[in-house]
Amino acid sequence: MSPLQWSRIVGPPFWGWITDSRADTIEPKKIIQVSSFFAVLSSILLFFDWSFYYLFLVLSLVSFFLSGQMPIAESLTMEFCSENIGKYGKIRLWGSIGFIFAVLAGGLTFDYYGIVYIPVTLSISLLLLIFVSFLLPSRVSPKVSKKNDEKKIFNSKSINFLLASFFMLVAHAPLYTLYSLWLENNGYSKLQIGLIWSIGVLAEIIFFNFQFAIFKRFEVKKVWVFCFAITTLRFFFLAFSNGSLLVIVLTQMLHSLTFAAHHSASISLVNQLFPKNAQARGQSLYTMASYGLGGAIGGVTAGYVWENFFPEASFLLSVIASLFGIFFAFRTIKI
Repeated sequence: MSPLQWSRIVGPPFWGWITDSRADTIEPKKIIQVSSFFAVLSSILLFFDWSFYYLFLVLSLVSFFLSGQMPIAESLTMEFCSENIGKYGKIRLWGSIGFIFAVLAGGLTFDYYGIVYIPVTLSISLLLLIFVSFLLPSRVSPKVSKKNDEKKIFNSKSINFLLASFFMLVAHAPLYTLYSLWLENNGYSKLQIGLIWSIGVLAEIIFFNFQFAIFKRFEVKKVWVFCFAITTLRFFFLAFSNGSLLVIVLTQMLHSLTFAAHHSASISLVNQLFPKNAQARGQSLYTMASYGLGGAIGGVTAGYVWENFFPEASFLLSVIASLFGIFFAFRTIKI
């Protein structure tokens, strides 16, 4: 399963570069359509029996063609919303709703028919993705010139922003990779674990829907830094919770800040920190630094800490990582 994570390191910069370098000739949605088409072709290979290494290669292909979709879609969405972060939130919340639908529908389907139907389900989902990609809006802002703005992609602010994003996902890696196992070790049933996860997803949906009021009152940069502080508290309390249901529920509600608010603020900051002719690359670099490098390195490190120390030590790793994130976040807004 690791290609799903590692492809976010290589894929997004590649697709972001293609999108920006061909901005004067190719619409971003065309690139989404093409990459979706090749993802479908790659997924069909899963219908056959492969040895481990060939299966790894097939999953790497599927992941590579999917890895650039979100950054391109994010840049297109911000452009379509005219940088209105409130409007962005009302669009982004459908990703969370889609996640809930996929988990419930997938669980029921595979419980009844068996996991042998996963490849078919994946291919059908990717075909639907191609279909809806034709409904995406075309570029709404004038095409920008390539000038010398490309030299401004990497500067002190953007580098510190990417470092902060990296540590934010290192902090969340134990949650994404080990949280269900930790809950199970503390005596929670699979149904209870599913309900606990749903609290976090519902919290992010609520925030996305009402985030306009928050960002209207508070500056994006301040909200962004505040999210790192809340992340530190979230995992600190979780590490010393002893499996308390009350603490677990409260920390899951904080997902509205540590994920939803942070993600929206990050998308907005990418729009501010990177040149107009490098928005797709900016979003891609954010995805690479956070969900790619941060998620992959954080996940491996969390597993090592869990096995060689004790389970709650992985959450203490999250606390340390978020403190590093605070440091680089302050550097980003002060430089």
